[in-house]
Amino acid sequence: MVWRKGVALGAVLAASGALLLLVLPALAHGATLSGEVTRVVDGDTVKVRSRGFETTVRLIGIDTPETRDPSQPVQCFGPEASARAKRLLPTGRRVRLVTDDTQDTRDRYGRLLAYVYTPGTSGPTGSVNHRMVRGGYAKVYVYGGVRFRYADPFFRAQHRARAARSGLWGAPCFGDADRGVTPPGAGCDPNYAGACVPLTSSDLDCADIGRPVRVVGSDRHRLDGDGDGRGCERS
Repeated sequence: MVWRKGVALGAVLAASGALLLLVLPALAHGATLSGEVTRVVDGDTVKVRSRGFETTVRLIGIDTPETRDPSQPVQCFGPEASARAKRLLPTGRRVRLVTDDTQDTRDRYGRLLAYVYTPGTSGPTGSVNHRMVRGGYAKVYVYGGVRFRYADPFFRAQHRARAARSGLWGAPCFGDADRGVTPPGAGCDPNYAGACVPLTSSDLDCADIGRPVRVVGSDRHRLDGDGDGRGCERS
């Protein structure tokens, strides 16, 4: 009986999935879509209603500290990043979504990957994505080693925010990491010591850490290239 219910549920879900695919817009790379914000999920994810349906949008090129993943604690500066996104994208705000022809249109979770523009903004530095980085509320995120179209101005904005210790760069868990201190309970990956490697599902490299680290567990970010237990050392 349980098996029969499972089959019935599976059929319903399959049908719902097929219907969803019919409703979602087929967007080409570099396409533009207009809509209005219905909810900010966290610092780098927002829900937008367009063409009569609601879709989840992942802000391309950025990553903010985790607040919604049930398998992880709320990370340092995550609530502040979410609050900033809500101020920039209040419910009902009209937005323009622009995909990037160097990237996939949707990620593996089905989220639309896009630059989010509010009225009167445009270009490489006008998006909410870039504003989050330049304010220190987000870090630049390059997925799979494929640089997105506006990576250069995003990295420049991150460099300025970091130098000014703006936002997360001045928060205790990131500030102490710059001094080689790993504060307890600060959202640091326990596989590393000597510097705070943020506990995140996103891939990191030595430029993100900024200091040498010791690998004391699994080197999930591949920071120790020669396997000697020490990573991000300057040659």
